[in-house]
Amino acid sequence: MKSSRKKRRKPIPLPIASMGDIAFLLIIFFLVCSEAIKDNSSVPVALPFSEQVEKTKVTVVARVTIDETGQIHFEGEPVDGAKDIEWGVRALLTSTVSDDQRHVQFRCDKSQPKEVYQPILQAIAEAGGIIEAVGENEPQ
Repeated sequence: MKSSRKKRRKPIPLPIASMGDIAFLLIIFFLVCSEAIKDNSSVPVALPFSEQVEKTKVTVVARVTIDETGQIHFEGEPVDGAKDIEWGVRALLTSTVSDDQRHVQFRCDKSQPKEVYQPILQAIAEAGGIIEAVGENEPQ
């Protein structure tokens, strides 16, 4: 005659003491592997106003800034001219695969004439970059 009682299984203990360590290691791993947003907004620029300013959510490969004195900055560092910008952008774009990886953010002080920023825009375009100009909405 069989016993009607079923054997009770012992619960297997899960070692959860190291789960916190694993979680912190994963957080550190993803922080190290992720690309930090490099916003070189330390260069003071009075942005121009426009009605057609839209926020974009694209990944920016490089940042080019022209300040109020006409000094050109590439990734926050001063450069001599348009050729330096072209070479820098070209070097950053050598490993790109798609158009989503070729966006270059361009910021220019509103006091600068066209003769100052036009060669920079041309250099970015010749290097293969897609220009993302930065501006502000017109005050209402």
